[in-house]
Amino acid sequence: MLNKEKIFYTREISVLSFNERVLQEAEDERNPLLERLKFLGIFSSNMDEFFKVRVASVQRRLELGEQKMAYLLEAIGEFSRELDERFRQAYETITSELENYGIRILTQEDLYGLAPEEFQWLSEYFKENILHTLVPIILQDKIPLPPLTDGALYFAIQMNMQDKKKYAVLEIPSSLPRFVELPRGNIAYIDDVIRLFLTDVLYIFPFDDIEAYEFKISRDAELDIDNDFSEGYIRKMRKVLEQRKGGRPTRFHYDEQMPRKLCKKLLKELKITEEDTVIAGGRYHNMKDLMNFPAKRKDLLFEPLPPVKHPLLDGPRTPVLDIVEKQDILLTYPYQSFDHVVRLVRESAIDPDVEEIKMTIYRVASQSKIVNALINAARNGKKVFASIELQARFDEQHNIQVAERLSEAGVRVAYGVPPMKVHAKFLLIKRKNKSFVGLSTGNFHEKTARQYVDSILLTSNPSITEEVEEAFKLLDRTSGLPPLTPPDFEYLWISPFTLRKALNKVINREKDKGENGYIFLKVNHLTDTKIVKKLKEAADAGVKIDLVVRTTYAMPPHPNISAISILDRFLEHQRIYIFGKGEQSIIYLASADLMERNLDYRVECAFPISAPELKQQIWDMIFFQIQDNIKARVLDERQTNRYVGHGKGTIRTQYATYEYLKQLSANFNHS
Repeated sequence: MLNKEKIFYTREISVLSFNERVLQEAEDERNPLLERLKFLGIFSSNMDEFFKVRVASVQRRLELGEQKMAYLLEAIGEFSRELDERFRQAYETITSELENYGIRILTQEDLYGLAPEEFQWLSEYFKENILHTLVPIILQDKIPLPPLTDGALYFAIQMNMQDKKKYAVLEIPSSLPRFVELPRGNIAYIDDVIRLFLTDVLYIFPFDDIEAYEFKISRDAELDIDNDFSEGYIRKMRKVLEQRKGGRPTRFHYDEQMPRKLCKKLLKELKITEEDTVIAGGRYHNMKDLMNFPAKRKDLLFEPLPPVKHPLLDGPRTPVLDIVEKQDILLTYPYQSFDHVVRLVRESAIDPDVEEIKMTIYRVASQSKIVNALINAARNGKKVFASIELQARFDEQHNIQVAERLSEAGVRVAYGVPPMKVHAKFLLIKRKNKSFVGLSTGNFHEKTARQYVDSILLTSNPSITEEVEEAFKLLDRTSGLPPLTPPDFEYLWISPFTLRKALNKVINREKDKGENGYIFLKVNHLTDTKIVKKLKEAADAGVKIDLVVRTTYAMPPHPNISAISILDRFLEHQRIYIFGKGEQSIIYLASADLMERNLDYRVECAFPISAPELKQQIWDMIFFQIQDNIKARVLDERQTNRYVGHGKGTIRTQYATYEYLKQLSANFNHS
């Protein structure tokens, strides 16, 4: 049996605790109303992924005989239902308050009461835009229900006739906007518009009345990939992606008003058992669509934070490589603009002196400017190489398409080092026999760079560029695992080769200092048992440790360890490792979280920050993190998510960082 006290350290409960922090942002009255609505959408999206991935993993382990997983599933269900109820309360509160600002979401009953001309407009809208997309499936005793799409939204329909009931399932089309904006400014869910005109869909049946209740299912999204790649990696990935569509259900979420008989019939048709998570919810599901809620009132959104001008890159129009040749550049976005990275690749694509560009791709935007620049470089006769990770979860199909586009344009493409994922973010540019690199904590992705806090180091330091070139030699192969004797990296910490060993060494260094030692770690996940043990040993020796962990956390409480999680308008995505204080401190930025998979089973990179002015920048920025008393939550042994609420004055990390970088730019321009 799983220990009840230790359940808070399990990855699954830790993820739910993070989702609770997202929900807190929706409940936080200090946030603008429409932003609170978006946080509800983020929460809903996160929960969908949680059931597709984490709950699916627990179910698999239970099927393999790990009986303690039954207790964990029970705890997950209980926690999820509690969060779902808080979600509904927050939604009702926010939508009610929006009415005070003239933003009204109409119910089905409200639609019945529309003025004749507005009702006529809606009827025409339905016939022209929605009706042709609706394909009902009639439930019949001897014909099984076809597989339903993971995450799609459905109506369970009950047609009441004089002597019997007839049932149907109808998918609500995801290709259409979820919200319909009516002529007078009110808003309706497409769900209620379909309900309103449901008789136009099923008019051939002689029913007395008709009812429709929403539901959706989440399926196991894990890909079962064996190590035989003889048939070709892309072909194998396409095959397993097709198998994902039929993954076992992990959650059935339904309208609690659904008649019991109809609900039981659906569960039977879908082969959902008591071991699966069945959650009764409200009238509407797939609330991730709230992220795209029509925003009419700018005063109900966060105030704009336009990117701060970088003191060097936003100066006189000079090629980025010329600037980087003279000094290291650190960009932290979205506070500063990711467009500088796009500009760097675009310039390199047309620079006559650039001979070669190499890059790793984990996730890129749907209309990626980075990908377009690589294609342009190949067309301009540059040697271009891209290592594309086909196992980036939920981006697999997109990455296959990106790989094919690049290959067709003449880019040489490799697919990482299967079965390991390549999660390191490398960019290498060769010009006039000199190399330049970009090393990032996050993806080369224009869209997420406006929402996620990440940093990229641009440098021409030979110590770094030579090791990045060696790293690309590991990736630039057609098949097989990395060599058993990889290069002896001295400056870069590369997993699965040297990262864990390097971390152990610097943690031991601080441990030997005792009370004079210091460690700061900012990561998304801290769950690796060996690292947790090493940190505890250092704390036992008197080392002061500050931890900023966004999502999953498994560090037992200790008087010398301070642990917080920060959630605000941007997603904290940087990984920062600091060991020691002052000029002797070692500072690394990284793509890797402190999880077993990242340290031992993925290709990751941690890279040093050595320029004194850049080290000072990072120290200044982490000060705001440690002192945050507005959006920081304490990570304690029971995952209570209480706000820190300490210190004098107010420090809100993200706003303080923005103002700091703005001041840094102003001071540079005045000097």
